[in-house]
Amino acid sequence: MGKIRLLKLIKDSIVAGILIGFGCITNVSCNNPVVGAFLFSLGLFAVIIQGRYLFTGKIGYCWNEEITGKNYELVLGLFTNLISVWLLCFLFAKFSGLSIECNELVSKKLNEGIVDALVRSIGCGAMMYIAVDGYSKTKNPITIIMPVMVFILCGFDHCIANFGYMGLCGYFFIPIQLICWVVGNSIGSWIISKI
Repeated sequence: MGKIRLLKLIKDSIVAGILIGFGCITNVSCNNPVVGAFLFSLGLFAVIIQGRYLFTGKIGYCWNEEITGKNYELVLGLFTNLISVWLLCFLFAKFSGLSIECNELVSKKLNEGIVDALVRSIGCGAMMYIAVDGYSKTKNPITIIMPVMVFILCGFDHCIANFGYMGLCGYFFIPIQLICWVVGNSIGSWIISKI
């Protein structure tokens, strides 16, 4: 990977994490869960429209011939997404002056059993692939909004967003659930991509 391509991947991954972070902040700031889920979708919409690098938007394509062999990009993108979403959410919660309450949400996610975390993240991975692939085929924003609302309202686990919620609560550690969320998001995207 050339230096320019590497820098672009890092920049696009940072911006994608920030955009998903804004979705996290908006979601937990809304009293109405349907409105929060709807507005969260703006994060993914912006990622797709701007062509940014979001792990959960790319993983469903990693078995295509064009992407095979670029797994290091997925790992770097995931790491950069996680750091940038956490940092934005942490700083926003600390310095924005807004009252953001998400301890109950984070506690629920961190206390999930491994099977629960895996199954819920598979559902999210499926919805993410449906959103990204649907928009690439139709250019219709509703194909992004509806799957995102489904995964938020169902409580499915999105590895990047969950790390953002942790940042909002000031937690920084790698829970075992994060591995389940990453694996489950990958499996869910792969299953839908192959059906």
